[in-house]
Amino acid sequence: MRAGGRRTPALILALVTVLGLTSCATIPDHGPVISGNVVNDDPLEGVFQLAPEGPKNGQSPIEVVRGFLAASAGYSDDHAVARSFLSPERRLEWRPDASATVFRSLDTLSTRQLAKGEEIPATAGPTPTSTAAPGAEAAAGGVTATAAPGPSTRADAEAGAAGADGSDTNQDVAEVVVRAPAIATVDGDGRYGVVAPETKTEPHYFGLVLIDGDWRINSLDDGILITRNDFNVTFKPYSVYFPDAAGEHLVPDTHWFPSAPGSPELPTALTRALLEGPPAWLADAVATSVPVGTEMAVSAVVVENGVATVDLTSPARLANDRERQLLLAQLETTLRQLRTISSVRVTVDRVTYNIPEESAPDPVVNPSVSGSAVGIDSKGRVVRIGVDGDEVVKGLDAFDQLDRTYGLISPAVSYDGTWFAAISADASRLFVAEAEGDDPVQLTGTDLTAPSFDPTGWVWVAGASGVQAVEVSQVASSGIEEAQAEVEADWLDGYVVQAMRVSRDGTRAVLAITDGGEPHIFLTGIVRDENGRPVRLTQPTGLVPDLVSVRDVAWVDDDHVAVLGRRAAGAANAGDEAISSSVDRPWVVQIGGTIQPIVAVAGAKTIAVGNGSSTMVAGTSKGTQGRSGPSWAGISTARWPAFPG
Repeated sequence: MRAGGRRTPALILALVTVLGLTSCATIPDHGPVISGNVVNDDPLEGVFQLAPEGPKNGQSPIEVVRGFLAASAGYSDDHAVARSFLSPERRLEWRPDASATVFRSLDTLSTRQLAKGEEIPATAGPTPTSTAAPGAEAAAGGVTATAAPGPSTRADAEAGAAGADGSDTNQDVAEVVVRAPAIATVDGDGRYGVVAPETKTEPHYFGLVLIDGDWRINSLDDGILITRNDFNVTFKPYSVYFPDAAGEHLVPDTHWFPSAPGSPELPTALTRALLEGPPAWLADAVATSVPVGTEMAVSAVVVENGVATVDLTSPARLANDRERQLLLAQLETTLRQLRTISSVRVTVDRVTYNIPEESAPDPVVNPSVSGSAVGIDSKGRVVRIGVDGDEVVKGLDAFDQLDRTYGLISPAVSYDGTWFAAISADASRLFVAEAEGDDPVQLTGTDLTAPSFDPTGWVWVAGASGVQAVEVSQVASSGIEEAQAEVEADWLDGYVVQAMRVSRDGTRAVLAITDGGEPHIFLTGIVRDENGRPVRLTQPTGLVPDLVSVRDVAWVDDDHVAVLGRRAAGAANAGDEAISSSVDRPWVVQIGGTIQPIVAVAGAKTIAVGNGSSTMVAGTSKGTQGRSGPSWAGISTARWPAFPG
C-alpha cells in the first residue's frame, strides 16, 4: 500500500483465508435500534442477535477486521458499531446496503506478516466476484463480473491511508485479505443469486491505518460479508407483486431484506421495489399499473394504526381507473405481508388518490390446483390417481387406440379437468382430446416434451423445431392449424429441451435444457398479444447454476419450482456436503432464493407437484411414488403422473 505516493515506515500484510465467519457481517442499513435478542413468532420475521462489540485497544489488524465483520451483523443505528472499526474518513462513506456476499462458516484462519520493508506482491486489488447472469449470458451458460465500489488497485488502497488533502500522514498501514468462498450474493435491490461452486474465490481487501495507536479500517469495498447461518436469521424473502396482462393474477418477484420486527424501513423498501418494476426477464410478460416517472413523494411509507400511507409523485395521476385499482391491489398484497399493515392508503403529493371501488379487479395470488394427478396405467389408459385406487377417465376411448398404435406417455390435464394431452412413445406426436368430445387431434414434431396446460386453455410442448402452443378450445371449430401458435424463442437455438412447464398464472415457463450435455434450468416470461395468444418467450434468467444432470421440472407454487436432477458436491444451500451428488433427487428452488433438497426416490424419472412440496409425486418405471413424511411410498402402478397444468 502507499500513502501520499511514497512507502510508509512500517508495512504489514496479513492474509486471512476464510471458509466462513462464525458471526459475520449482515445487512444493509435497515432496521430499528434493538438491543439483545429479539424473538418473534411471525414466520416472516426472525430472531436477531444484535449485540456486537466495538473495537478494543491494542487489537491487531486481523482482529480489527474480524471484529468489523462480526459487528456488521448488527445493523441497528445504521451499523454504528461496525462503523466504529473504520477511520473517521470512511465511517460515513461506507455503504453496507450495496450488496451482501453469503458464505459458509469459519473453518481455518492463517496469516502472514511481511518483514519491515519487504515489498508487497504485485497483485491486483479488489477482484470482482463472478455470479451467474440473467438474460442472454445466462442462457449461454456464461458469467459476468462486476466490481463493487472500492479501491481498484493496490496503489489506490495505499492512497487511502493519506490525509484528506493528499498529503503523507506518515501512518503505519496494513492490509488484510479475506478469502471467503461465496455461495450466494444479494445485490442492492435485494435480489438473490446462487454462486456456482466452481466460481473462483475472490479476495476482499481491507486497508488499515494506525490512528493514535489503534488500527482502523481505511479502505474497503461497499457491501457486507455474512455467513449462511446469520443470513438465514437476518434476511427474509418478500414478494413484490405485478399484475399479468389481463389483471387476473398477481405475479411475485422475490426480494431479500433485513427483517426486524416492526421495522419501519421494510414498507419503504418494498414500495420502492414495486415502483422500480419487475426484472428484465419478466417485464414484457406482466403489465404495468405505474405510470413512467412515478416515485415516492416522501422518503418513507408511514404506518399508523395498521394503515400504510404511500405518497406518490404527480405522474401517478396519469393512470386510468383500472391501473389505479391494480396499483392498489399490488401495494396491498405486497405490504400486507408485514404484520404491522392491514390496509393501504395511496396519496399523490399528499392529496387523496381517487381509486374507484366499482368493478375493482380481484387478482388471484398463488393459484391452487384442484383435482387429482393423472397417469397412464399398464393398459395404456389415462387414469386419475387416487388413494383408493386409480379411476379410468371416461370419454377417452380413442386414446386407447392411439396407445396401441404409437404408445402413449406423459399425459397432461387442463385445470378444469376436461381436456387431456399426451405424446407418443417416440416423442414425435402430441395428441389432444376433450373427454367425451371429438376424436383427438395431433401435432407432429421431434423430441417433444411432456405437454403442459396453462390456465387460459393453451397446451404447450417444446421440441427440436421450437416451442409450440395449441388453444384447445379452438381445435374442434378451427382445426389444429388455426389453433396452433409458433412461439418465438430464438435463445433456445442449439439447446435440447428436456422438459417445460408453464406457471399456474400463465405468465412464466420453466425449462430444463441441455447444451452439449451440460444441464441448465431457465425461467422465462410468456409474452402474449392483445387476444391472449402466446407470441414470444423472453430472454431467460438462469436457476441452479451447479447442476450436474437434470431430468424434469415442475411448479410447486407461484414462486417455487421443483427440479429433478443432480447438483455438484457441496452445492450452495444444499445443507451440507453430506448431500450425495451421485443420485438424482428433487430440489425445491425458490425463484430468486434458496435451494432445498428433498429425499431422493430410487428410479425417479419425472416429478409433479399439486399444492406445495408435500404433495410432490415421482414417476418411476414401476409406477408412482408419493411423499410419506420424510420418505417415499408407492401409491399407484400408473406411470408419468401429472397434476392439472
